[in-house]
Amino acid sequence: MTRLAPNFTHAVTLTMKQSRTVMTDKGQTIHRLTEIEASANFAHFMKRLNAIVYGHAAKRYGKTVHVVPVIEGIATDKGLHYHCMMGNFREGADDALITAAIRTAWLQTGFGNVQIDVQPMYGDGWIDYITKEVGKGDSDNVDYDNVHPRKQ
Repeated sequence: MTRLAPNFTHAVTLTMKQSRTVMTDKGQTIHRLTEIEASANFAHFMKRLNAIVYGHAAKRYGKTVHVVPVIEGIATDKGLHYHCMMGNFREGADDALITAAIRTAWLQTGFGNVQIDVQPMYGDGWIDYITKEVGKGDSDNVDYDNVHPRKQ
């Protein structure tokens, strides 16, 4: 992560609803968040974010926001949430526009919660913070399925 850090411009925290009410053919039920569903929710978020940031170029040309997502709360008592390093936003996009795009995309997901923090990323302090649960039973908390770009 330290080697890739210069390619990322923003430190992002995304909270998640730990459950949601779902209507089924048998009535309402409570759908609890799992690690697998959290990852699928994050993938949906990235599709939405890429569409907002790059429009049709996201599908046509594979333009994507770069992200390294780390899920926290797997082996601790914390609710599942994400810390991310993000970069490769459209040229000319300022912090307010980036924050608005992230907020809009996250709140369009099923488990996205309203507590969202987007900050400019400076140095390696964010990497230390997002990997703080490594060694607490969570040594594999990077959501590798949702890392973009996959190769560097």
